[in-house]
Amino acid sequence: MAKVAMKYAEALFGTSLDANNLDVVYEQFSEVENAVSSEIQVLKELDLDPKKNKEQRVHFAEKVFASANDYLLNMLKVLASNRHLGMVSEVYSSFNHLYNKHNNRDYAVIESVYALSNEELDEIGKKIIQQTKLSKVLLKNEINEQLIGGIRVKVGTKVMDASIQNDLAQLEKNFKKVH
Repeated sequence: MAKVAMKYAEALFGTSLDANNLDVVYEQFSEVENAVSSEIQVLKELDLDPKKNKEQRVHFAEKVFASANDYLLNMLKVLASNRHLGMVSEVYSSFNHLYNKHNNRDYAVIESVYALSNEELDEIGKKIIQQTKLSKVLLKNEINEQLIGGIRVKVGTKVMDASIQNDLAQLEKNFKKVH
């Protein structure tokens, strides 16, 4: 299903980019995702309901998403038409990935023992940008009491570990090498 979601996302991304409408579609698709994320099961049930024909599902999408940009609305109607409306979150995730890649930005999860201040997050964000050459990082701070101290940063598949827990593990590893 991930490949199917990516196909929809690529089509929406390409047409939005060509029409110089990418940022508007991204903002509206983010709003749609936030609005429907708790209702995905209902959308999946609509997809699977044998009593709902194609026209009824498309009409549903037209009514629910009437204020959406034409490109986004058309994609949502195609999802409804093909019984894929329940995949809207997967399509959004793929679209978000394409958008972030296009804009040279990514998400960073910063694990720490306590909630970091905005100033601390800003400083860490600057260091992440320096190391990753990204234009922008979208930061999320998560509490991880197992770290003992320090931080662990995850950007995409990369992990930067500056935790005391990691330092102790390295020390133990070096100690075992000596003996």
